[in-house]
Amino acid sequence: MFSKFLKSVLIFNRSENKAPNFILIYLLISLAWHNQIFITFVVSHGGFTERLNAALVEHSHQYVLVLFFTLLFFILRLSMLYLLNKTDEFIDADEPMIVKVGSDQIVKENKDVVRLLALLGETKAQLANVKAREVSAQADKKKTISNILAVQAELELALADIAILGKSNEELRAKLKQYLAA
Repeated sequence: MFSKFLKSVLIFNRSENKAPNFILIYLLISLAWHNQIFITFVVSHGGFTERLNAALVEHSHQYVLVLFFTLLFFILRLSMLYLLNKTDEFIDADEPMIVKVGSDQIVKENKDVVRLLALLGETKAQLANVKAREVSAQADKKKTISNILAVQAELELALADIAILGKSNEELRAKLKQYLAA
């Protein structure tokens, strides 16, 4: 059983993105752990070798502890990615969840699918309503455009009649002026 588990972990580790370089992580943790070395190096007086010697003598290096934290970082990263992978596989599984109601009863349920189907039904009903309103709006638009065109045609006829009547009125006035002048 342990070999099966180890094999699945190794397969998982090969399929995941590469982890950051072990030496780089070790150096970063070491720098964070031993930050006082740099402060002592900067604060101390003297030449480069005297400063380096003062920094190394004053602070003891705990290489094993830094190595432990580096290994812990990689183990935690691998564990987290492995658990995330397993939870993704569990979520992606298409099998319904089995819930034991009693000792002799087993009920299969998948509430997510039921909710999704209900949401799909509501969405279809809303889509049908929107389509009906769109058809109604298109019909109203066509009716309004035809009414506007009819009113515009009547207006043009009325303007033409007014122009003709205005011209006739001018002719009659001209004739009346000639008659009165004569």
